[in-house]
Amino acid sequence: MRIPVSSPAVLGRLKDFCKPYDFVLAPVVRDGDFNLDEEANKPILVTRFEKASEEWATATYFNVRTGKPCRITAGEPGSKGAIAVRSYRSVLSAYVNNAESKFDGPDGKQCSSWTRGILQRTHVVAGEHRYCGKEFKRKLEQGPVDHEIEFNCKVYENARVVAGPETLRQLASLSERQISKGTGVHRGTIRLIRHGKGVKRSTYDKVINFLRENAHPATA
Repeated sequence: MRIPVSSPAVLGRLKDFCKPYDFVLAPVVRDGDFNLDEEANKPILVTRFEKASEEWATATYFNVRTGKPCRITAGEPGSKGAIAVRSYRSVLSAYVNNAESKFDGPDGKQCSSWTRGILQRTHVVAGEHRYCGKEFKRKLEQGPVDHEIEFNCKVYENARVVAGPETLRQLASLSERQISKGTGVHRGTIRLIRHGKGVKRSTYDKVINFLRENAHPATA
């Protein structure tokens, strides 16, 4: 995998191995070669970016967790301690056993790798409504480089909204008294917003409108 060093979080993990706005190559360490106790310390490997794929297998890799150099292999680990990684062949072969998660089998149950027959669409029934932020970040962009990519978005329970970083920055430049006087919001509620707690949408809108009205005009 090619990883761009384009965020402070990624640079924080890779600062000893590359420069900002550089690229590194990171093989995917093969699952099954580590037990549950070792999963937390599973190697995170990187090497310099190289377009020529024939050089990937013989390149020197560095374990981000320990800083030690190592070698990789797409086969079985040898006595020299080479770390087993996934090959294109193993990735493509795994697609054969991928379950079709968007469909149910003929029996109405969710598909598994052993489902056979004519599939049917899975019905989605909304049990409750939640307000979700449109911003989401990959786990990779938050710092770790372990390829266990998860997509997360901020969920606001019970129609409550949490202030974002820019809003918190603007609130920090004003006193609670100023904000309370300009919005009519109780100072205790303002304190909750500043501490990243969720508040009602109507309350949050009052604060946002106040910040917009009191924004300093840009100077040339």
